[in-house]
Amino acid sequence: MTQVVVVDASLAAMWVMPEPFSEEALKQADIWAEAGTRLVAPFLLMSEITNALYKRILRGEIDLLTAQNALQTALAFGIELREQPGISSRAITLAQQLRQSTTYDCHYLALAEQLDCEFWTGDQRFYRAVKDSVARVRCIGAR
Repeated sequence: MTQVVVVDASLAAMWVMPEPFSEEALKQADIWAEAGTRLVAPFLLMSEITNALYKRILRGEIDLLTAQNALQTALAFGIELREQPGISSRAITLAQQLRQSTTYDCHYLALAEQLDCEFWTGDQRFYRAVKDSVARVRCIGAR
């Protein structure tokens, strides 16, 4: 049986741009690749990665070509983009239950619930906020 994990944009961004825990994130991606683990995310993932890269362009950290290359690299990780029925409804419920100010992270969590798998993030703030309530959440570089 092939294992499945949901990954979010904060983790995927660590694979394509230097971040504090990029090395650990890339090691985890290698572990998944060796194990044949399927990486899954809601369609929201690419919009979030694109936005994060664009913010770096605006701050003068990277240029447009670098951002476009990073997007292509993110796609090369083979993340399966899915939009399950009811995911948005579940995300808004989770956001309220977990007292989140936005629903973005909860879309990933809702997908992981539907697929009954782990959800991996690079967002330490989100992880700290939900780790005691949601056992399926894992975080690269968790402290």
